[in-house]
This record gives sequence, C-alpha cells and structure tokens, in this order.
Amino acid sequence: EFAVKETGNTEAFMRSEIDRYLGWPGQAISYKIGQREWVAARAEAMARDGDAFDLKAWHTRALKLGAIGLGQLRAELAR
Repeated sequence: EFAVKETGNTEAFMRSEIDRYLGWPGQAISYKIGQREWVAARAEAMARDGDAFDLKAWHTRALKLGAIGLGQLRAELAR
C-alpha cells in the first residue's frame, strides 16, 4: 500500500518489484556499485581531458565496449 501510494505505480507492479528484490537481494546493490563505477570513470575522464572532454563521445565509447566487468571497463576508459 505504501509503495503504491508513494510511487503511483499499480499494486501488481509493486508486488512484482517487491518479489524481485526479495528474490534477488544483491541486484539493487550491484546496480548501485555499477553506477558509482560509471560516475567515477566519467569523472576521471573529465579531469584528464579538461575542456576537451566530450560527454557524448565518452558515453558512446563506453557503451561500445559492451558487457564487460567493472574493472575492465575502468581500465579501458582510462586509456
């Protein structure tokens, strides 16, 4: 009831979300870790490239790397 009221989503959707979080408890934290790594890699590139940093080009390059581990992602983007 709380989640439905606060998010505006349907009860069915919120039940499925609750089941997903209870069934895969590590999923939410893994997304957060990935987000933090992404932001850190972008900040490093911005600091390294200064005014020459191109956000769109950085995102394109990062996404073209495909499904790789976070350590490998950081290493590739540091080049």
